[in-house]
Amino acid sequence: MRILTTGSSGMIGSALVNVLTNEGHEVYSLVRPGSNRQGIQWEPGRSVEDHPHLNNLDAVVHLAGAGIADRRWTKARKEVLWQSRVEATAHLRAELEQRPSPPKRFLSASAIGWYGHRDHDILDESSTPGHGFLADLCAAWESAAQSNQMSVAHLRFGLVLDRSGGALAKMLPPFRLGLGGPLGDGRHWQSWIGLSDAVRQLKYLCEAPLDQVKGVHNIVAPEPVLQKDFASALGRILRRPAFLPTPRWVIKMIFGDMGKEALLASTRVMPKRRLKSGPSFLTPKLEDALIEALGRSSR
Repeated sequence: MRILTTGSSGMIGSALVNVLTNEGHEVYSLVRPGSNRQGIQWEPGRSVEDHPHLNNLDAVVHLAGAGIADRRWTKARKEVLWQSRVEATAHLRAELEQRPSPPKRFLSASAIGWYGHRDHDILDESSTPGHGFLADLCAAWESAAQSNQMSVAHLRFGLVLDRSGGALAKMLPPFRLGLGGPLGDGRHWQSWIGLSDAVRQLKYLCEAPLDQVKGVHNIVAPEPVLQKDFASALGRILRRPAFLPTPRWVIKMIFGDMGKEALLASTRVMPKRRLKSGPSFLTPKLEDALIEALGRSSR
C-alpha cells in the first residue's frame, strides 16, 4: 500500500512508520519546511508541496499537532492548539481532496477528551460529547477531518504508554525518586493503551475494508483503571513507593483548565469497535503494558 503520514517523528508516528515500512508498504511523510528529515514539505494551514507521491494514496494517517497537555492553557496556547489541530487538519483534508485521485481513507487523530469529565460512566463510540475547551477542541478537530471523498476514521486516543515520550516519560523522574503518587484523590478513571497495541490498531485501520474504517474508534485498552491504581502499578514495577498525592488544588493552581480537563477528568472509555473487529490486544492489562513500555533495562 501507499501510505502518507504526518507527525512521523513523534512517539506514535515513528513506531507506526517502522512497522509499516518493515511490512513492505510504501510510506511517505509530510515534514515542515527546513526539516532535516526527508519527506514532502508541509507548512500546516498554509501550503503542501505539489509532489507526485500525493497521488494514488491508499491511506493517510494524520497524527501531527501541538501537545495538548504539554503546558498550561493560556489564551495564546489555546490558539496554538486550535491552529495546529483544527485549522491544520481542515487545510490538509482540503488539499488531499483536491488531488486528481484523493486517498481512499483518512485516519485522523483525536482524543478521548471529546467525552469530557464523566465520573464513573462507561463510555464507548456511541456516547454523547462532553463539555469544556478540550471537548470543544476535539469536536472541531473531528469536524475538520470530515470528507465526502475519503473514508474518515476519527482516532480517539487515550494515554499512550511508552518510556520514549508522552505522559509516561514525564511521570518517570518523580516516580523513580520515590516521589510519585496519585493525582488528586486518584479516584478518576484513566483510559490508556500500550504503544504496540496503538500501532497494531492503526495498522489494521490502514488495511481493513473501508466499511470498517469510517467513523469513531476509541484507541484505548479494554481495561481502564482508577488513577490511584495506575500510580500504584507504576510504583510496583519501578519498585518505588507511590503514595505521595498531588492535591487537586495544586494541579489546578499550576495548570489551570489544562489540569482540570486533561489531568483530573474522569474518562472510563471502552474500545467497543476495536473489540468487535481487528487485532486482539497484546497487553490488555495495565501492568503488562507498563512492563513493556518501560523495558527491563529502564527499571
